[in-house]
Amino acid sequence: MGFDQSLIVGHVDEELLCPICADVLEEPLQSSGCEHAFCRFCIETWMNEKHICPVDRSDLLPVHLVTVPRFMRNMLGRLKIKCCFSENGCSALMPLEQYRRHVENCQSNPKVEVLCTKGCGMKVPKDEMFRHNCVLELRLQLQHQLSALSQLQQMQSRQEQRLVQQRRELEMLQHYIATLRATNPVIRTVGDQLDRYWLMRWGRSLPLASVRTWGSLISTPDSTMVQTVREGLRASGCPMRLMGMLLDCSYEESWPDGLSTLEMRRMNQHRLAQFVTRLLPIGITGRPCVILLGGDNAHMPDNLRPALGIVIIFINGVDETHAELSPAPLSEADYP
Repeated sequence: MGFDQSLIVGHVDEELLCPICADVLEEPLQSSGCEHAFCRFCIETWMNEKHICPVDRSDLLPVHLVTVPRFMRNMLGRLKIKCCFSENGCSALMPLEQYRRHVENCQSNPKVEVLCTKGCGMKVPKDEMFRHNCVLELRLQLQHQLSALSQLQQMQSRQEQRLVQQRRELEMLQHYIATLRATNPVIRTVGDQLDRYWLMRWGRSLPLASVRTWGSLISTPDSTMVQTVREGLRASGCPMRLMGMLLDCSYEESWPDGLSTLEMRRMNQHRLAQFVTRLLPIGITGRPCVILLGGDNAHMPDNLRPALGIVIIFINGVDETHAELSPAPLSEADYP
């Protein structure tokens, strides 16, 4: 495609015409061998089918195409072109390089989009405004949106089914690995290191929390509450194998000795504020649910430090800490 000769004002040298479309060259390229020049679009389309020059039939490959000489670019730069909508009232006269942008936005272009003045706020081609029906167009748009939504819902359903299947396969693999860990000390050691690494990596994605009232913790959550916490762990991306471990540690008998009874918690009350705690999304769990990770709390005494991590559910008295406290980065012990 080139610039229509009939729109050019003045004489056009024959050297400035494309041999393929017979219009004035647009984004011209020439063969480095025979030096014939063509519009970029024309010659690239031609070469999708043939690799010979359309003028003299000499060999022509993409690597043979080069920019036209400066004198030819200067000749094209001196040409002036009028708007193709001049018959509709446009009197613009411009250099070739400005033509396409002008035509796209020309107010004499019957296809230029204008804002509907009837109240729907849609943009409509100018020549279609007289038959534009706001209610009908909005209804069509709604149908398109509903159709797109339906397709997205179907896609989501397929993805969820695939995810469920992958989770089942992963659980089977995890059971297999757990069996190997029970029988092989080397695999058990590597597995423990991997557990620590993935638990800390997941924990870094949770917001930090501040516990104001340690006395509001629930030491023996019921099964419904534990199931809700399970969904919170799943939604937050907790590694599946470690999910069960954390849930097992949601009862006080599984907590470190310094937290395992009400009496011990009272004795260690002055130390509890030193815990680095992380919060599960309350919108999912329904109650403040705090995660204590061993990697976050290496500074705590042995009787308060979790081996890997524990879950504590609270009635209230927990706030999310919006300013990141910059806990220590993963140490060498956190990596497998």
